[in-house]
Amino acid sequence: MKKFFTKRNIYITLFAILYAVVALVSLIHSFSFFGLANNTGMSIMLGTAFEIGQAAVLFAILTSSKDRSRFMPWALMTLLTLVQIIGNVFSSYKYLMQHNVGDLQYFKEPIFVWTDLPDNVTTVLVTYIVGAVLPIVALAMTAMIANYLEDNSKNSSYLKDDKTTDVIIEEVDKEDEETNVPIEGDVEKIIDEDNPEEEIYEDDHEKENINESHFINI
Repeated sequence: MKKFFTKRNIYITLFAILYAVVALVSLIHSFSFFGLANNTGMSIMLGTAFEIGQAAVLFAILTSSKDRSRFMPWALMTLLTLVQIIGNVFSSYKYLMQHNVGDLQYFKEPIFVWTDLPDNVTTVLVTYIVGAVLPIVALAMTAMIANYLEDNSKNSSYLKDDKTTDVIIEEVDKEDEETNVPIEGDVEKIIDEDNPEEEIYEDDHEKENINESHFINI
């Protein structure tokens, strides 16, 4: 569980929850919006197609570093978000006019107490606040998540290259230690240890020279 509660996972989970809620609300509102020019079945199919298309573009932006820097994915994401906003505003305005026109005074009087806005302007402001803010927030969060993932991928590649460099340096140092030339005394010692016969031969040769010198003196 502790491995899951990291900064990256919490950040992505919060964004996923936000996107799921906005997508669900926008999907329901789109049925009413597309129902202006289609029957119920066609409006459901169109609304679902728009949400699937937006999810596909979002997945492409978040999983591909190339798509994050391209114009077309962001243009599609902006266009689909704009359709979401239109559907939300239409459905919110329709519901407000049919059910809660009398409640507008509870919004207009405390918020616009120093102004004299007509009721229809107040109604439009309410519908845009209700229908447009969350899709715009979700679009901005998409850009933030994309930048966050890109920064993490750059940091991960940098750390990977740094670790690779350390491994290479350690291997080079190890090779240097293995090929390091010892001092002169160590060379003689190594030669003596590797060639004991040669050492014995040198001792026998010195012994013969001693015997010869002793015989001459006699």
